[in-house]
Amino acid sequence: MIGAYDEGNYELNESYREIRTYLGINKNIKTILITSAEMDEGKTTVVCNLAKCFAELEDTRVLLIDCDFRKRGVSRYFGIDNTFGIADIVFGHKTEEECVKKIGDLNVITSGGVPSNASILLNSQSMKDAIRNFREEYDYVFIDSPPISRLNDACIITQYVDGTVLVNASKAIDAKVAKITLDKLNKVGSNVIGVILNKFKSERYSYYNSYYGYSDYDKKSGLFGFGKKKKKKKKRNKKR
Repeated sequence: MIGAYDEGNYELNESYREIRTYLGINKNIKTILITSAEMDEGKTTVVCNLAKCFAELEDTRVLLIDCDFRKRGVSRYFGIDNTFGIADIVFGHKTEEECVKKIGDLNVITSGGVPSNASILLNSQSMKDAIRNFREEYDYVFIDSPPISRLNDACIITQYVDGTVLVNASKAIDAKVAKITLDKLNKVGSNVIGVILNKFKSERYSYYNSYYGYSDYDKKSGLFGFGKKKKKKKKRNKKR
C-alpha cells in the first residue's frame, strides 16, 4: 500500500478504509501500536495514512504519536517541526498543548528531543500515564515505533497499549523473521490484532472480482491479515 491516503488513488483509499473497518470493530481497542520486523517495510507511511483515515470519521478525535526517536519519520512525512514532542511531555519540559500539531482533523505529537536512553523513557511511569491520559482524551491513539528486530522499544510499548499491528513488506520480509517477530511480541503479552501486507503489487482487478484491505482470518494465530486478495474463480467442469 504505497502512497498517501486521500490523494486520488481509489484502491489505496479503499484498502485503508477496509482496515479501519476491522480495527474499529472492538471499541475497547483505542491505543494501537504500529510496528514492523525490519526497517523499510513502510510502517511509518502506513501509520500516518491510517491515522488520517480514522481522523476523517465524524466526531472522532485521533492522535498520532511518534515514538521512533531515532528515525523520527512522522515529522518528515508531514513536513512539520520536531523541536518538541512526546519526549518533552514525558520529561515534563513541555505540556501536551505545546506539543500537539494539527494536520487537518488529525492531531500529531512528534518524537521531540532524542532521549539518551529511549528504553528508560518508554518504561517510565510518566510515559504510561501519558498514554493512559491520551486514551481518555481521544477516540484513537496511534503510535509509531522502531522495528522489533532492531530495538526493544516496540516490545516495551506493546505491553501498555490495547493492540498491536504488524506491517510486513511483501516479498521483502523473510517468513522466519516474521515468525520470530510475532514470537517476541507474544512473549511480552502483546495483543497482536492484525498484520498489514505492504508494498504488495498486483494487476488492477475490477471491483467485482476483488476486494481491498482485508485479506483473511487465520484461525490458528487468531490474526486478521490486511492486504489485497483476489477472489478465486470457481472451476467449471466442461461436459463432453
